[in-house]
Amino acid sequence: MFSLEHRVRVFVFQVLDRRVEFLLLRHKPREEWPLGPVIGPVTPGEKLEEAIHREVLLETGLRRPVHLTELAQPQKELFGDLGVVEWPFAWQAGTPTEPIGELKPGPMIDELHWLPFDQAFQQLEADGDRTALVRLQLSLQ
Repeated sequence: MFSLEHRVRVFVFQVLDRRVEFLLLRHKPREEWPLGPVIGPVTPGEKLEEAIHREVLLETGLRRPVHLTELAQPQKELFGDLGVVEWPFAWQAGTPTEPIGELKPGPMIDELHWLPFDQAFQQLEADGDRTALVRLQLSLQ
């Protein structure tokens, strides 16, 4: 039997006076997870925006975006009888007048890092994540 799952991949960022910072996080257990965006399931009947808000709140403590933008068409992958559709979004968290201070990582988060584009790009392992980050960076210029 074929199963299809939907997930959101949310790139949280903040625009400061002279730079943009991107938030990358690592889930627990540390050895199994690379640094990456906020990731979470979309439950049956749930709207994408509801899943995005839930996952960002659970993983970072952030409640409302300044802007929420879809970054690209969903990415689809098949693993035997399992299909995964991932929806990349960008969540602007901070502005020059209201930067993000302390985050409240959820219990499944091992570490959080605000990084400039070049460092964030180097840390990402998945090609789809790198493509989404480049698309986000270009949209901010």
